[in-house]
Amino acid sequence: MSFAKNVSTRALYVQVRDHLAHQIARGALKPGTLLPNELELADQLGVSLGTLRKGLEALEKERLITRRHGRGTFVRDHAVDTPFTFDNLRTKDDEPIPFTIQFLGATIERASREEQKWLELQDSDLVGRCQQVRNYKGPFLFEQIALAASRFCGLESTALQEPYQLAVLAQKHGVFVGDAVESLEITQATAAVGTLLGVNPGVPLLRLDRIIYSLDRVPLEWRIGYCQLTAVKYVATLRV
Repeated sequence: MSFAKNVSTRALYVQVRDHLAHQIARGALKPGTLLPNELELADQLGVSLGTLRKGLEALEKERLITRRHGRGTFVRDHAVDTPFTFDNLRTKDDEPIPFTIQFLGATIERASREEQKWLELQDSDLVGRCQQVRNYKGPFLFEQIALAASRFCGLESTALQEPYQLAVLAQKHGVFVGDAVESLEITQATAAVGTLLGVNPGVPLLRLDRIIYSLDRVPLEWRIGYCQLTAVKYVATLRV
């Protein structure tokens, strides 16, 4: 695992993080790979144990690796790990929702004006679009998803088929998922959305509008959800 230290304003632990992240992105460190123990890895990279640990902490916060007590440090495999999600919807008992998905279809087309705006795309850029309904005690959420296809080299519409997981897709294409921004508002069901959710047109719905970014703050996905809160609730975690 060759690592060349650079004379740089970037701290050495950040260079370690960048090096390991690059190895993960290009597939040299594959999902599920067990990393050498910290002493061995620090020796391989020619850095102190403290520097290595700070680099690993950064990777863990970015969800690129996972530490398992008594077993070691692994490259995270989003295909088998708990699905990476920004989902704040819960059951009335405050538990994760055991929903199923009704997949409605996917296409790859030229980005609309709105998609260009929110995903920071050009006129000629393509987006992958898919629609799905989540079911729990009946349909409760209709989602419209737009993925910036140009940021996932070689993306095909078949990659958006059920089950669609952004983290798995990003991992396959060497893209690192960062944070998300979500806004909420109350809207009214249209006739089309009402049919999908089994409610009458005009019924109040919670609209969830979310942009998911890469680690370097490039928009990856724009997702709009229309939710009826009869069986679920929205829970937000606030930090000082």
